[in-house]
Amino acid sequence: MPTARATVLHFEHLGALVYRADGQIDATRSPVVTVFSPQVKRGVLWTVGEVHFLASPLRSLFPELHRVGKDFARWLAGHDCVFSRKSGPHEFDYYLEGSVRNYDPPVHAFPAAQAALAQGQYFVAEEDNDVRLDLLCRALRLRGVACSP
Repeated sequence: MPTARATVLHFEHLGALVYRADGQIDATRSPVVTVFSPQVKRGVLWTVGEVHFLASPLRSLFPELHRVGKDFARWLAGHDCVFSRKSGPHEFDYYLEGSVRNYDPPVHAFPAAQAALAQGQYFVAEEDNDVRLDLLCRALRLRGVACSP
């Protein structure tokens, strides 16, 4: 089911959705996976695609969904790792900006993103707000990158 920012995949056979008081799905207590597709921000910044398994504790609440997450992580690990806080510097660190640098899990790139990084494309996190993007755009302008307001 699409939301304003993402697509929520509900694993119905694992249980019903749980809603918060504000009417939003409680992803920490529901058998869902949230997928954030890449978007362009400020004309020159791409967001990294993100997949969230947020139910907690996932293993005990939804063991089958935990297995799906583990399988997904193994599959994703087959793609190039372009950023990891644990393994030190990477070739494309320079082009990963904003909150992406605070991620605990590694960032893997599909072929299109790998090619974009090789061409000097900058990436940010979907969650980066206007204040953070304003600061980043100011810094990028100093590097000669035309970042839209």
